[in-house]
Amino acid sequence: MEKRIETVELPVSELKFDFGNPRKITKAKREELKESLELYGDFGVFLIDEHNNVIAGNQRGRILQDKSPDVIVLCKRLIGYSRSELRAINIKDNTHSGDWDMDILADWMADINMDLGITDKESIPQDRKIDEMELIHYEKYDYVLIACRHETDYYDLCRRLGIEGKKVKVCKSRSIKARAIWYDSVKAQIIGKDDMDDEAK
Repeated sequence: MEKRIETVELPVSELKFDFGNPRKITKAKREELKESLELYGDFGVFLIDEHNNVIAGNQRGRILQDKSPDVIVLCKRLIGYSRSELRAINIKDNTHSGDWDMDILADWMADINMDLGITDKESIPQDRKIDEMELIHYEKYDYVLIACRHETDYYDLCRRLGIEGKKVKVCKSRSIKARAIWYDSVKAQIIGKDDMDDEAK
């Protein structure tokens, strides 16, 4: 089907929120948005799919539905777009405010092969605490895997690196778990190959 965009006006009560949204909003930010809508009205456009599912404008839509479900809103209906394209549009539309739910975002980005320009502070590695160091495929750095031949070597390595008990989940839908530590927090002395060769001489 050929892609096209139609401009339509709908009562906000007809908007659906079944598509999902990886963007989350704090209670304080939601109150700010609510006050803004009350003061200035809704001057935005909703992006919806062919079944009136909101692709962009989730937070505004929910607030407006609660406040005045009969209000007419301006929508752009995206026709002929795949689900992954709609997810990419949602992500691009949401790069300006709020916070990401990193578990949902990682799932959403799994089959999107394009640079979406996500550079918010929460996706920058050095700004995240150990508990928040989820492995995401658009991370700034690659990862290093250290393989151990025996369980005792593994526990000794964890102790030396200072990562005992520091498990982080990749995301909710994945069963893989990982351990993480910042490079400058490593307790073990890291000896390079050249240093080892010098010591052997």
